[in-house]
Amino acid sequence: MTSLTEWLNERGFAEHAQLFADNDVDLATLLLLTDGNLKELGLSFGARKRLLNALAEYKAARPEPMARAEERRQLTVMFCDMVGFTALAQRIDPEVLKDVVRGYEDACAACIARYEGYLFQRLGDGIVAFFGFPLAHEREAERAIRAGLDIIDAMTRFKSPDGSRLEVRIGIATGIVVVSADGRTAVSETMNLAARLQSVAQKGTLAVSSKVRKLAGDAFDYEDLGAHSLKGITLPVHIYRALGLASAESRQAKDKPLIGRGAEMETLLDKWRSVQDGGKGFTVNVCGEPGIGKSRIADALCACLEHENAQIWRFQCSPFHLNSAFYPIRTHLDEVLQISGDSPVDVRLDKLEALIVGRYGLPLSDVRFIAGMMSIPCDARYGALDISPRLAKEETVRVMEDMVAAAARLRHTLLLFEDMHWADPTTLETLERLIGKLAGIPLLIVATYRPEFEPHWSRHVDVAVLNLAKLTAQQSKEMIGRLAEGKSLPAEIVERIIAKTDGVPLFVEELTRNILESGGLVEAGGRYVYAGDALGFAIPETLRDSLAARLDRLAKARPVAQIGSVAGRTFSFELLAALNQMDDASLAEGLAELTASGLAVSTGTAPGPVSYTFKHALVQDVAYDSLLRSQRKPLHARIAQVLEERHPETRDREPELLAHHYTAADDPAAAAPLWLKAGEVAMQRFAVPEAVSHLHKGINLLETASPGPERDLLELRFRASLGPALVAGRGWGHPELSAVLEPAWALAHRHRHRQAYLPILNALWVHTMCVDRLDVSLRWAEKLLEVGVETGDENLVVVGHRAISGSAFWQGRFDLAKAHGDKLLAMYDAERHRHIAQLTNTDPLTGEGIYRAQYLWIIGYPDQAVAASNERDDHARRRNHPFDLAFSLTLGAQVFDFLCEPDELLARAEEADSVGRRFGVSLFFEVMAEISRGIAWLRAGRHSDSAMRIDRAITRLAATGHRIWIAYLRALQAEALALGGDLDTADRLVDESIARIRAGEERCHLAEVLRLKGWLLAQRGRLDEAEGRLYEAIALARAQGAKSWELRATTTFARLLADRGEHERAFDILAAIHGWFSEGFASRDLKAAATLLDELRLHISKGGMRNAG
Repeated sequence: MTSLTEWLNERGFAEHAQLFADNDVDLATLLLLTDGNLKELGLSFGARKRLLNALAEYKAARPEPMARAEERRQLTVMFCDMVGFTALAQRIDPEVLKDVVRGYEDACAACIARYEGYLFQRLGDGIVAFFGFPLAHEREAERAIRAGLDIIDAMTRFKSPDGSRLEVRIGIATGIVVVSADGRTAVSETMNLAARLQSVAQKGTLAVSSKVRKLAGDAFDYEDLGAHSLKGITLPVHIYRALGLASAESRQAKDKPLIGRGAEMETLLDKWRSVQDGGKGFTVNVCGEPGIGKSRIADALCACLEHENAQIWRFQCSPFHLNSAFYPIRTHLDEVLQISGDSPVDVRLDKLEALIVGRYGLPLSDVRFIAGMMSIPCDARYGALDISPRLAKEETVRVMEDMVAAAARLRHTLLLFEDMHWADPTTLETLERLIGKLAGIPLLIVATYRPEFEPHWSRHVDVAVLNLAKLTAQQSKEMIGRLAEGKSLPAEIVERIIAKTDGVPLFVEELTRNILESGGLVEAGGRYVYAGDALGFAIPETLRDSLAARLDRLAKARPVAQIGSVAGRTFSFELLAALNQMDDASLAEGLAELTASGLAVSTGTAPGPVSYTFKHALVQDVAYDSLLRSQRKPLHARIAQVLEERHPETRDREPELLAHHYTAADDPAAAAPLWLKAGEVAMQRFAVPEAVSHLHKGINLLETASPGPERDLLELRFRASLGPALVAGRGWGHPELSAVLEPAWALAHRHRHRQAYLPILNALWVHTMCVDRLDVSLRWAEKLLEVGVETGDENLVVVGHRAISGSAFWQGRFDLAKAHGDKLLAMYDAERHRHIAQLTNTDPLTGEGIYRAQYLWIIGYPDQAVAASNERDDHARRRNHPFDLAFSLTLGAQVFDFLCEPDELLARAEEADSVGRRFGVSLFFEVMAEISRGIAWLRAGRHSDSAMRIDRAITRLAATGHRIWIAYLRALQAEALALGGDLDTADRLVDESIARIRAGEERCHLAEVLRLKGWLLAQRGRLDEAEGRLYEAIALARAQGAKSWELRATTTFARLLADRGEHERAFDILAAIHGWFSEGFASRDLKAAATLLDELRLHISKGGMRNAG
């Protein structure tokens, strides 16, 4: 903090410094002085006015300290009302009534004070009390109920002068209340709820909410009064009547499983030894609920391995960086390299090179990827990187894999990933890929997480899961003894701690510390004994109350913890000091008390940087939640300002952190551009989920922005970035796409922002196509072509031809699809158009090739279709764009469904699955590859498996909003069911498919679906109906020029005719279409047709011989 002398010197008042020093006036005191005080010190009139003016300017420029007038607290509120007060007032003299009321109030106050409650209001015939103010205590709900029962009991001995007995009714509710520091005002729905509970309670009874009963646990017996609708309360409230204290037997703690930590540690050490002996990596998942001891197990393992000179890489995930790509990895490398944003770029790069190249022997070219991950500028040293963000992210993950492998071969290594439930998606992907390659790396990976997290890597063979059990009673006793430094506690206290903590180590630790700090126990003869009445002491019922109580008892640390909680789970002395909420001495004292209490730990030593971390996230949550939103906002604003001023690199390295603080500070103008930057940075790292999250947060802030060109262009950038991110992350048909993209096109067109035309128009085309709005999609495709011609933008023209070809294919207009596909082939240049995939997720040649292979087969050129498919896949592999390649290998591979070649289809599905998993694109490994597998199994004869897999894949695809193709897939599922013997379900599904197609605009597979319906009807013996459907299929195929569909339908029809004995008719119609083909005679359909023609020819020949005889 600035000294008074410095302050006076800077403002031209140096001559008064000694005067103030002689009178013990420091800067804080000077801020309090009035004109009269300064006159008393002997300052002249002019000096006083100048000084007071300077003080006013200083106060105005200085950030306002956090207000302490009000705070948020979890309170248990009691409303107590005297029954029949109005009638009583009419019966007795006012002076006597005054004494009755005073006696009633005093009796209630005594009962409330007995349980350390706070008498908030005396209302004559009513009392309002708080439990949890001004200091929080453990088991506040139980205290309130006990006090209420005592009040009811006290009233039984209290009689009015006319001999009538006084009775009360009481309501108790628990919730967050905004209360003034002086305890005079309080606002919350909890207050209203407690009052309403009191109003429904019968006289002489106590009514509590279900939340109060839950918090009070099994300490009382209750009568269930059911759910009630209460005036002013939105939802029905379940009400219980507290009858009295429960028996000791009913409150007895139940036995816990006798599972210790020794076995778990031995398992981890056994895996460590097997990794070192066998040279093969292994992963142990450590799973457990919050506070169960995951971090303690990790600490113990590290301590053991440190004695073996093991290398330990510890990656700590953070709840504040759920969408910050590679966050725990970047943080770990910062610590290992001892670099910060303040370090010169060359120093940071030198250290990276020393580690990656010098120590691990990796090529120098790998350094740039880790530098990029850590947001270290490196283009000046290594040159610009000309690859897509997805490939850059892929290379970054690869280098991390190589670093880990090199480290493990140099020295026995443990990789510890902690709190993976808070991991960003990119870190999750990195870990999963490392686990997939452990067979050749002598490395032990330990990952900790909570039960709600489901790790995908658990399917690997070399992965074991260690589920941490709760502590036994004996183990809890041992922990309590350590916390009490060997001094024993009263046996009943120990047993109650065990019962209430339920074997969770964190709860045991926190509640025991709370008791030791409460003042309810004192040391005597090497043990703790009660300091007073044991009944006035209760063990905390919830961790929240326990933590709030511990904070309340730390007078100096509590305000520091509150301020620190706004900064984050980890905060520095420097940052808190810069907020100007207190002087440095008070801040240091508060931090010392906070760390001494065990609520936070510090790293670093002065005069170097010192940072503090809340020991548990819940500690930070409790501290943060105690602040009013009006108090948090200026703190968030000031934190953002300090980060910008003192750590400007944050804007580039962690724009999402600044965006978070500006958003919480209600400064959307500052936050929105940072969310945009965060989204763009995430996409550059191909961290798609993070990008979508950041962009959503930013675009939501624009709703309150003032209209104008600047706002429009910012919104346009958000929408143009969000569209491709949504497609990559959630699928082409996701319903949000149109809402994002249509306004984007309007903005781009209005402002002539041509740079945004291609990604927006392409995304609009593909989205409307995939939701079966094919006429609309064709208009967007034509718009691409039209705008491309108008502006002379060849990229738009190329993509326009590709788009028209795609829409026409789904419409069943195969001639139009081929015409525009041919135009694309004529103008496409692999180098000139290479960048388009980065804007649209798909290379134009690949995209058109996906449909080319299919329509070439459909119009009767099977050999050309196979060649086109292979050429497209080879091109996509050379292009090596993950989304583009996986797209080619899935939808593009459907020509092998038409050809009935399951091995080819399955091989491509496996390759696409691998690409999808490697880049975290679930659309491909969870949906598209699964579709291909299901179809391949159908063609391979695995009918039951096929039907189930196709059904599951359809459900997943439909969940993305996708509509086209689903009817055909459902028909394939029906074919599998029929071949498996379930004709009824198959018939129903095909009818649904036909209805779905006719209700929409998709027509490319309709002829085949109609054929399947005819085939099913024939299987059920309904031959006349079958003939009608097959005629319809053949006619449609002819109209579309779909020769292969026509051949297949005609073959089915010819078989039906042959079964009827109409061999010549069957031969004539099948020979006509078969004779049209000039290639593909080795394909299944043509071979089947040829075989049937031979059979028919033989029947006809035999019939002719009989006639001749």
